[in-house]
Amino acid sequence: MNLKLWDIPAVDKVKTVELAKKCGVEPLLAALLRARGMDTPEKVSGFLGAGEFSDPFNMKDMDRASSRIRLAVDNFEHIAVYGDYDMDGLSSTSMLYTYLQDKGANVSYYIPRRDIEGYGMNMGAVDTLSKEGVDLIVTVDNGVAANKEIAYAKSLGMDVVVTDHHQPQGALPDAPLVNPHREDDESGLTYLCGAGVVLKLLMALEGDIEAVAKRYIDLAALGTVGDSVELIGENRLIVSRGLESMEKRERPGLAALLGEDPVTSTKLSFGVIPCLNSPGRIGTPDSTVRLLTHQDRESARILAEDIQEENLARKEMMDRVIEAAQEALENRPELMYDRVLVVWGEGWHHGLVGLVAGRLSELYGKPAIVLSVIDGEARGSGRSIEGFDIFRAVTECGDLLIHHGGHPMAAGLTLSPENLEEFRRRINRYAREESPEMPFPVLGLDCTLQGRALALESCRAFAPMEPFGVGNPTPAFAVMGATLADIRGFGRGNHCELTCRSGSASFKCKLFKVRPEEIPYPLGSVLDLAVNLEENYYRGSVSLSVQVRDMRLSGLDRLECLRDYRTYEKFKRGEPLLPREAERLRPDRDRLAAVYTLLPRAKGPGLGLEELVLRLEKSGLNMGMLLFGLEVLKERGLIDYRVRGNMLEAWRLPVKGRADITLSPLFRELSGLAEKDGQEKE
Repeated sequence: MNLKLWDIPAVDKVKTVELAKKCGVEPLLAALLRARGMDTPEKVSGFLGAGEFSDPFNMKDMDRASSRIRLAVDNFEHIAVYGDYDMDGLSSTSMLYTYLQDKGANVSYYIPRRDIEGYGMNMGAVDTLSKEGVDLIVTVDNGVAANKEIAYAKSLGMDVVVTDHHQPQGALPDAPLVNPHREDDESGLTYLCGAGVVLKLLMALEGDIEAVAKRYIDLAALGTVGDSVELIGENRLIVSRGLESMEKRERPGLAALLGEDPVTSTKLSFGVIPCLNSPGRIGTPDSTVRLLTHQDRESARILAEDIQEENLARKEMMDRVIEAAQEALENRPELMYDRVLVVWGEGWHHGLVGLVAGRLSELYGKPAIVLSVIDGEARGSGRSIEGFDIFRAVTECGDLLIHHGGHPMAAGLTLSPENLEEFRRRINRYAREESPEMPFPVLGLDCTLQGRALALESCRAFAPMEPFGVGNPTPAFAVMGATLADIRGFGRGNHCELTCRSGSASFKCKLFKVRPEEIPYPLGSVLDLAVNLEENYYRGSVSLSVQVRDMRLSGLDRLECLRDYRTYEKFKRGEPLLPREAERLRPDRDRLAAVYTLLPRAKGPGLGLEELVLRLEKSGLNMGMLLFGLEVLKERGLIDYRVRGNMLEAWRLPVKGRADITLSPLFRELSGLAEKDGQEKE
């Protein structure tokens, strides 16, 4: 079950109108800016202003790096750009490779295979480059931790220049190193991704900031959006100018993917970048670099079509792995009650496990780690929720791991398959000790909107805030008290279109990756909706697209529901309960009867858990009590049921005579856990 808490800041209407007048902007834009900390004209001007690029030589070692590369170009040395298989690394590779080609350099590129070589430099790749006669290796988006590989390359007669944006781990490599995270770097550009660092390198090499920006800003924007770095400072400048550049469709390969609609950061995030990332996930990443560096429009179009087909195959593969991961959780229900989900399977594609982990974290509202077991090795990826440092949690299990790395919201790891069960146990023990009460998933919203304000004019009001991304998310609004009037499927029934009424207004909105039968609310329900607004372009016409991020029953206390559900999970894990926690789970006969009466006599459409709790509130029943009560009724042979997500499939079974619920072993187990807690406190 995943119920998110909503964080909606209060709006001071007087101060909002005052800011709107001072800045000459729409009140809605002023409200959004105030919600994000821009509460003075100076802050608004600084945020909405264009800004400018700083001197690239402010970065430590930029002089050494650019001098060595210029020398290699002048002497026609063989230069190899050593990249990475994700969007940041691929765009960085394309930028530097194209620039050096334009300068007449003897240049090639090397991108390691995700499934075979993994991230970063490796000894085998260094050997390959040496055999190819490479004189200088320039890393992009990697290299800061490759001390051994760089030393080995130098022993083979090759020089190395490192450009990276990842945190240094211990001693720095013995090479010119351009990385804003160096302790001795005073540029203040720690927010740059790998492509941003390479853009600064090209500016240093060319000596003309504007000329480089004009030629390469689109590729730098791809890497910046794709790497999910904060859109502040020069990142915001890179993306805003990059979007303007992409509108010209001057780069053939990119133009083939963009189509004719206006280019936005959202279009890049959810359309173009996943497509460009697909070869690096399930195929050969070289094809993305070929597309981004291609000059012939017709052959670029053909290559783009191949990549789009590969992306469709990636989506289908990912759906299968998500389904297999959910089945693995359902086959071992105890896994679902863990604080940190850990699930693994044989032969799942290594390039997909991170995406699947993110999807499971979203579905279940908790940190998730997904691993694939191939050739006697378990490799995986984890994704977290705000408030739980998954990298630290993985690091605490370091003695079980072969490799690991990451940051608070994501981690990668490799271990032996025989250590999987122990790893799952240990990381959950750490979570229990570090976060006895795990953080709840929270959805941040900007403000509330009336139904009549869901219009194109609202989209256009906040357009000056573009580009959107990390640190400046697409505005999200709460529409309170909307009545659900209709539900229809689209996209082969895998998505929903909802018709809702709010006051005198009626509007349609879309809910993706949810089938109509998975909507946990009946028609006529009064809902609060969390939505994004976008302009939709189709055959030359423009319309409003309302996309649902989340929805909840009006009047239901979600925080209380989540707390009671966490108590139920605690019971399922067999952990001691406080007496008051046990009471929140223990239904009496009348409450069980109220649950039983609401269930159908035969298996049919699912019921929404929130809807049931709201209907049973008058009986004094809560979410934890409902779930515990369902178990008791099933144990006594009165019902059968299954919970998936926020939906309950439950039905009554034929029963002869009366079943005495007071004889339930579950009641005794619940009492035992509460007594155990009391004994421990004594």
